[in-house]
Amino acid sequence: MLTLNFGVPALIFSTLTKLDVSPAEFGEIFGIFGIFLAANLIIGAILLKMFKLEIGAFLPALSFPNNGNMGLPLCLFAFGDVGLALGISVFVLMSTANVTIGFACASGKWSLISMLKTPFIWIIAAALIFMCTETAPPRWVANTAEIIGGMSIPLMLVALGVSLSRLEVSDFKKSFWLSFVRLFIGFGLGVSLAELFELQGVTRGVLILQCAMPTAVMNYLLAARFDREANGVAGIVVVSTFMSLATLPFLMLFVLQG
Repeated sequence: MLTLNFGVPALIFSTLTKLDVSPAEFGEIFGIFGIFLAANLIIGAILLKMFKLEIGAFLPALSFPNNGNMGLPLCLFAFGDVGLALGISVFVLMSTANVTIGFACASGKWSLISMLKTPFIWIIAAALIFMCTETAPPRWVANTAEIIGGMSIPLMLVALGVSLSRLEVSDFKKSFWLSFVRLFIGFGLGVSLAELFELQGVTRGVLILQCAMPTAVMNYLLAARFDREANGVAGIVVVSTFMSLATLPFLMLFVLQG
């Protein structure tokens, strides 16, 4: 929680205010990833209905990838600071959708308050003001955000490892096939949208990379909180992550050559 509430918001602010990434470029990938999330939700709901699985429990697991703990470090590794900035755009939208749509799926009710409590929205709004006006934040603010944000990437990787070590797979067969669906649909939609909108370079790579990430741990936390097939969702988180690690070299080769 320390990383999510302080480290990641500081990383978002520091990265966006010090890089030469235009609001238009930032908004482009934000909007396209929004289309990805909508398509993911629709396809996921149809598939779960076909296979008679509980939509409230498994739809978030199929729809919301791990764009933070896993996606951001990979964007930084593959494309540098510019890739990290664009990856953050995706992460902010996914996180907001996860605590609103994901919360609604798991609890059965919509909560605007959950969205307003998300610190990423307010931090990115502040950063966009500086980006649009082409002004630099006060030195002490920028330095503080850079120092605190600098700890986020390694802490996210540690948090992912700790979370995975605590989860168990109760039904491997179901977890495997739902994990396959998550990764296959994510990659397929990412490539399709990149082609449709004629994305090039870093923007194309970041979009495909973030779309193809495994299921986020947050989906398990929501399922456990509302007692919605928590063991099944935990299995998808674990299996999809290890499947993703196995296919990651090929994914990285694809996005870097594209």
